Amino acid sequence: MRKILLPLLLIITLPALAGVQSETVFFLQPDGRSYLLERSIHSNSPTHRFHLDKRIHLDDIHHISPARFEWDDSDERVNSLTFEAGGFTIIYPDRFNDSQLRQDQNGVLHYKSWDGRRNSNGRYGYWYAPGQFDQFSYTWIVPDNIKLLRYRSNQDGTWTRRNNAISFYAEKVNDLTFEMSYQVRTPAAPPQAVKNAAPTPPPVRQSANKRPSATPSPRTSWPGRDDDQDGIGNTDDLCPGTPARALVDKVGCALDTDRDGIPDRIDQCIATEAETPVDSNGCKINVN
Repeated sequence: MRKILLPLLLIITLPALAGVQSETVFFLQPDGRSYLLERSIHSNSPTHRFHLDKRIHLDDIHHISPARFEWDDSDERVNSLTFEAGGFTIIYPDRFNDSQLRQDQNGVLHYKSWDGRRNSNGRYGYWYAPGQFDQFSYTWIVPDNIKLLRYRSNQDGTWTRRNNAISFYAEKVNDLTFEMSYQVRTPAAPPQAVKNAAPTPPPVRQSANKRPSATPSPRTSWPGRDDDQDGIGNTDDLCPGTPARALVDKVGCALDTDRDGIPDRIDQCIATEAETPVDSNGCKINVN
């Protein structure tokens, strides 16, 4: 079955009244590809149905409000949440796929929220029916190792930057699409990306003739799916897609004992000093 791109679509099953408010917040992760998404809709309509990509399962979702809802995964194209309420908020982790994100020759990542296809009703991107969004906000919050370069929407609105966030705000709009360009630098210490994460272990002393062995962090049996099979469940994995049998920390990111940006599994000089320039093997570069 061909994979289809379905930005978060919304259908109202009963006539909607004025005052439709939508909020979308991407909490981008240090790898630049995975994220935590908060999606919220509030209106005077008593019923809302929200569609998700088939990759998102009920047990993947961190937060659903209100607590009363119906889950439907019988459709071959999408999974759906239905709320008998005037609004809802959901939060769940996901990852950009290849149809959404491309990398150019300079290492810049380019994201597009829409693949160019409309549904049977002519709707596309972020949409609401019947009617439109009376107030619509769209935000990206990025970690320190990511630099936002360019951003645009197909609709007129106001962009605002504050600290590590960029936000778009518009009124009386529908069928919105977004494009974002950004650059990812290797994070200095991936474990610190999550509050209460275990600190990176101190450098290992290296003898002249023997390369030290790295001791992996204890693996925990997390509930739910673990697509990259690193022992850290999808809902807690900040670095999904790590290679098989890679040594990972408590948040699923590759171990980097000396914090030089080269994972321990390929680092041939695992105890280089801090701030030392290294080559692709993790060994010191002699600068004249």
